[in-house]
Amino acid sequence: MRDYAIKGRLAVATPQANPTVEAEVRRILPNEVDYCTVRLLSESKDPKTRLIEYLTSLPETLESQFSGMTADTLLFGCTASSYLTDEDTENEIMAKASEILNGAKIVNAARAIKEYFNQNKIKTIGILTPYPEWLQVQAERYWTEQGFKVAATECVDIGTEDTYKIYDLSSKDAKPGMMSLIESNCEAILISGTGMPSLRLISEFEQPNKKIISSNYAMTLIGLSYLGLKPRKKTEWFF
Repeated sequence: MRDYAIKGRLAVATPQANPTVEAEVRRILPNEVDYCTVRLLSESKDPKTRLIEYLTSLPETLESQFSGMTADTLLFGCTASSYLTDEDTENEIMAKASEILNGAKIVNAARAIKEYFNQNKIKTIGILTPYPEWLQVQAERYWTEQGFKVAATECVDIGTEDTYKIYDLSSKDAKPGMMSLIESNCEAILISGTGMPSLRLISEFEQPNKKIISSNYAMTLIGLSYLGLKPRKKTEWFF
């Protein structure tokens, strides 16, 4: 029996400069589940190229950084990679990643969100992002093409076209946008993007008639469900 990760070991893939994925996953996971992190790498200074390369180089990244380590499930913590990559390419990459991890299930953020929406019969959504305009457009297109009605959107201004500035944000920066979306006519609010902190927003603004989900929360929920497990209670996220 393992000393740690008694009920499961997750592999968590996070963009190279992202400080949020690990912090939020750690708060959501029950104590019996552990995780090991792989950093998604790109040398490109262009944010769009970087986000695509995080996904397309995933198999090579796993081979070099994990070097045979076993995991039950991989959480791919970059939502925007899905917004910028076609589905066939994404499927091929995820299949290769699973093979490298000896058949582990691959849970990427965008598909986990979609699975969550379908499980909860969500059709109309509001979207809160910290994205520059060029990426915001891709996010709205993606969810519309996935069959959801985007009823309202709110963006946190990061003052630049480079997504690195997202990692300087706190949940307070997103609070005005969340308050606006709470008043909108949607069934669920999506906090898209793994770099902006989301758990305080989820716990503070939880509504009986409106679901609030984020990229990090969705992929961790779905990843745990594949292990037959539930997340830690929201009241235990912060001490």
